[in-house]
Amino acid sequence: MADDEHLSTEENEELKLIRQRHADLARRLEEYETRPFLTPLDDLEMKKIKKKKLACKDAMERILIRHRRIGKTGNELTE
Repeated sequence: MADDEHLSTEENEELKLIRQRHADLARRLEEYETRPFLTPLDDLEMKKIKKKKLACKDAMERILIRHRRIGKTGNELTE
C-alpha cells in the first residue's frame, strides 16, 4: 500500500502485525478450500476464519484512514 510509507513507527508496526495475521488467515482458509470434502465443523471453522480475516482488513483500513486524516489536518480527528 502506498499510504503506509508515511505512517508513524507505531502505526507501521501495528499495520505489519495485522497484515501478517491476515496472510496467516488467508493461508489457513486456502488449506480448507483445497479439501475435496468439508465436514460441518470444517465449514464452521472456515466461516470463523473469514470473519477474522475481514476484521483484519477493516483494522488495516482504519489505520490508513486515520493516517490520511492526520496527514491532511496535522492533528487527529475522532469520529
